[in-house]
Amino acid sequence: MTPSADLPLTIAICSNRPDSLPGAIARTTPTMGPRDRLLIIADMPAQHLPTLTQDAWPSPSRFRVICNETNQGLAHSRNKAMKEATTRHIVFLDDDITPTAHALKQMRDALTAGAHITGTRITAHLQGHHRPWFLTSGQLHYLGSHTPARPASIWGGSFAIDVEHAHLLGVGFDERLGRIGRSLTSAEDTTFVREMTERGATTVILHDAEVRHLIPAHRLTLSYLLRRAYWQGRSEVRRRDVRHGIAKEWNRNRSGDGAHLIRAALAVLYTTSVLLGVCHEVLVQRGRESRGAGAA
Repeated sequence: MTPSADLPLTIAICSNRPDSLPGAIARTTPTMGPRDRLLIIADMPAQHLPTLTQDAWPSPSRFRVICNETNQGLAHSRNKAMKEATTRHIVFLDDDITPTAHALKQMRDALTAGAHITGTRITAHLQGHHRPWFLTSGQLHYLGSHTPARPASIWGGSFAIDVEHAHLLGVGFDERLGRIGRSLTSAEDTTFVREMTERGATTVILHDAEVRHLIPAHRLTLSYLLRRAYWQGRSEVRRRDVRHGIAKEWNRNRSGDGAHLIRAALAVLYTTSVLLGVCHEVLVQRGRESRGAGAA
């Protein structure tokens, strides 16, 4: 047995979607090691929890569900998972990810070797649906999935952290970011990775380890993707990275596959939606500042 095989992990699934939890548990438990624990942070009242079939669970001592009681957001749930985990290392998996034993082993190996953060490649699985013309590989990041032809980066759908080191560096997830309710706010994961890295944490990207992201049909619509781009713009303002964020979105959107004219048109369309989100968030923040100054 290799040293990494004995490293216990807490597999944390943070979700505000009751219907997604049974499937997430069923997909995750077969990939777990004998010393791993499964932690569900349900971002909802306890009465909204679905009936969870115990046949799919690990033993009771290795399985725990915590309810936030109200929807407090993905970043809040991730921070709670860091506080409640009983192991030094956490693997965060989204509730629509299909992990593999190989991916978990690769993350376990990287953590054993000293990585403070590690993440896998995330591949979009359209579940038999046709990819529409307005979704090139340049927009796959709006679906939380990596472009097949480009290097991966560490994203929140499938990544692991050394909790003790994060606490040592004083880094947590920014609760102004991440999904809250019906909003599509994002970037709590990449902001966390950036802050850890800036403080000297070691990151390892596992380009050869892959998990699948199950994409439902309602996300394969132009309205959803434009809304997702809009919220990306609002997220860039909240994390004070507007200039770099807009350039990043433009470059991603025009880098997709397909005909040049279509790629260029889609880059303009999606980046315009990002800019609308930026403008809206700036106005919202200025309004709050004005009200605060008036109250003072």
